[in-house]
Amino acid sequence: MPTSPPRPGPDRARLATKLREIRAATGLSGNQFAKTLGWPQSRVSKIETAAQFPTGDDVTRWLAAAGADEEEHIVTELLKRARVETVSLREEFRKPGGSAANQRSVLELEQQATRVAMFQPALLPGLVQTPGFMRKLLALPSGPAHTGGASDIDIEHMVAVRIERQAQLYEPGKILPLVIGEAALWIRIGDLETQLGQLDRLHSLAGLRTVDLRIVPFGTVMPIAPLHGFRIFDADFVVVETFTDDHLIMDPDEIALYEHMFSRLQAEAVGGDEAARLIQSVSRRLADES
Repeated sequence: MPTSPPRPGPDRARLATKLREIRAATGLSGNQFAKTLGWPQSRVSKIETAAQFPTGDDVTRWLAAAGADEEEHIVTELLKRARVETVSLREEFRKPGGSAANQRSVLELEQQATRVAMFQPALLPGLVQTPGFMRKLLALPSGPAHTGGASDIDIEHMVAVRIERQAQLYEPGKILPLVIGEAALWIRIGDLETQLGQLDRLHSLAGLRTVDLRIVPFGTVMPIAPLHGFRIFDADFVVVETFTDDHLIMDPDEIALYEHMFSRLQAEAVGGDEAARLIQSVSRRLADES
């Protein structure tokens, strides 16, 4: 089932409106214009309503079919701005429902998707975190209390929704490939007990059919620059999270690049029994060093 990204932002809406205006100026209906392009009518409709993000090639062909080469500069600029949309977490937290509502919107996107591929070089994703780990993580200066003004009650609501999200780990037909760097096993969030409990939890998830857990060991050459983590939703869009914002990438060419990077990470990472042994090894060494 295709995933629907959040409601189109202003840049994506402006791009769709401009393309619709260019098509309308030809005097052709959407169906007639689609035939000129050799596309299904639904593709033209989706682009004009911002339900589908056009590629650079789509835009070039659109302008050529409409005889609107003079609009290239304006449309190219709109396309550039619309490729990545930024969602301010501070602004989201101020809306009704606050941070918990933001987590529920994440849950809805995950539920719509058949496949959510995740990469984190140094932090375990929310879908596999224990409640104790979540609370310690959210209480850090990088968490919503400091970056978004969330209260203690807000954070507890966030934890509750995050736990609810984890039901997807057991849904038949769900595909949740996950690649983490070994650093994610070692980096302490909270006390040793919290970290060891988190590693136990991760070890128990390694055998789930829905979760393809793989780890890039320290001794393995990292196949990409581990600048940040990302999530790919059904190859429809990518989410890159920072301390204060979520960046939604909807350009098909850029999504294909993230898919390529994820496949390279999977190829270099260890999974199955080898991943389980690595988790146990780190857990023992952490306990021995305490």
